[in-house]
Amino acid sequence: MKVLIYGSGAREHALAWKINQSSLLEKLYLCKPNDGFADLGEVIEATGFEQLASISKEKNIDLLVAGPEEPLVNGIVDEFRKVGIPAIGPAKDWAMLEGSKAFAKEFMQRNNIPTASYEVISDEKDLYNVLEKFNVPIVLKADGLAAGKGVHIANTRPDAEQTLIEFLKGRFNKASKRVVVEEFLEGPELSLITLWDGNTLLPFIPARDYKKLEEGNKGPNTGGMGSYCPVSLELNEYEELELYVKKLETALKNEKADFVGVIYSGLIMTKEGLKVLEYNMRFGDPETQPLLMHLDSDLLEVFKMAVNKELDKVELKWKPGQTFCVVAAAQGYPVSPKKGGEIKNIDQIISDHGVTVFFAGVKKQDGKLTADGGRVLSVCQTGVYAQKYIYDALQKLNFCDKIYRKDIGEVSLSKEVCKKNEGCCDSCGF
Repeated sequence: MKVLIYGSGAREHALAWKINQSSLLEKLYLCKPNDGFADLGEVIEATGFEQLASISKEKNIDLLVAGPEEPLVNGIVDEFRKVGIPAIGPAKDWAMLEGSKAFAKEFMQRNNIPTASYEVISDEKDLYNVLEKFNVPIVLKADGLAAGKGVHIANTRPDAEQTLIEFLKGRFNKASKRVVVEEFLEGPELSLITLWDGNTLLPFIPARDYKKLEEGNKGPNTGGMGSYCPVSLELNEYEELELYVKKLETALKNEKADFVGVIYSGLIMTKEGLKVLEYNMRFGDPETQPLLMHLDSDLLEVFKMAVNKELDKVELKWKPGQTFCVVAAAQGYPVSPKKGGEIKNIDQIISDHGVTVFFAGVKKQDGKLTADGGRVLSVCQTGVYAQKYIYDALQKLNFCDKIYRKDIGEVSLSKEVCKKNEGCCDSCGF
C-alpha cells in the first residue's frame, strides 16, 4: 500500500514510525511533517486539500491518514472521497463531533450517553441566567476548536462570569463565540481511542492523558504533557467501559455514521458511573505515542481491514506491562513558548537510555535542531524501567528551554512514596 500521513506533530511522527514497520507498506508519503521526521517518507507539498487529493491520485496513493482535527473539520476527507481515495478520518459532517462541543452534547443526549448537564450560550445577556443553574466549580468550553486550550474550570462565580465574557468576546476567535457551560464532574479520567468502520467499533486499550501544565494537575490546560497506557482498572470499571463501547457503537449505527476513522472518547469515572467529557475524531496527542509503541499488531493491516469494513475480524495484540510518554515543552508554553533554542544531544539520549523520541515543534536551521513550538518532543519507553529511563533521558537532554512534568504515570519514581511501597514494582522499576 501507498499511504499518505497528513500532519506535523508528535502524533503524526508516531503514526509514520508505526506504519513504516508494516509489511503491507510499499511507500510512505508525508504532508506538512516537521523537520524531525520528514525523512521517514516522501514529502508532498500542496496549496490546498483539492490539489493534495489530485496529487495523491496521480501517485496512486491508497490511503490517507489525517492526524490533526483542523483539516478534518475543514474537509480534507471530503476532497479525497471525490477522487476515490479512502481515509482514516471522517468527512466534515461527522468531524463536527469534535468541531462543535454543542453538536457532541446533542449527539450524546439523543443517544442516552451519560455526560455532564449543560447549557449553550452565545449571547452575553444570557450569562447570569445560565450561570445560576450551576454550582461552582463550573466548566466553560469553547464550542469550536481551540488547540486543546479552550476549556476553563472556574472555581468562583466571578471567575466564571469574567471568563465567559472573555470567551464570548472572542478569546479563541470564532471558536468561543458560542460556549458550552457544564457541571463540574469529579473522578479519574480516561482516554479511550476506538476505530470505526461503519459497522464495528474496535477499542484500543485505555490510556490516561495529563492536560495540566504542572505536577499535581495544576496550572493552565495544555494540549497534553504526557500519557501512559494501559490504565489499571477494577473489574467493574472494565465492565462499564465495555458497556459504553457497545452503547457508542449502537449510537453510531442508529445515526448512520458513514465514515472510517477514529473516535476518541474523553471519559471520567464518577461516583455515578462512567460519563463522557468530550469527543475527538482523530488519534489523541500525546496518547497516540505510547499506544502505538505498546501495540503489537500491524497498524496498517488494521487500517486496511477498517476500510474493508472487517474490524469485526480484528483482535488487537498488546505488549506486556505499560508504556509511558513525557512531553518536553518550551519555556512559556502554553501562552508564549520560546522558539529557537537548540536541542543538541537527541541521538545520545536515545542511545544511552533506549528511549524513543517523537518530534513535534522542531525545526532544522543551519544543520541544528531547534525548538519551533510549544510542545517540542515526546520521550517514550515501554517496559519495567520505562519511567526511570524516560526521566533520566529528559534530565540529560541538552535543551536549555525545556519544561516537563515529573509525575507522569501511576506510581512515583521514588520507592519511598510508591503507592504500593513493596520494593519492586512493574510500573516504576524499583
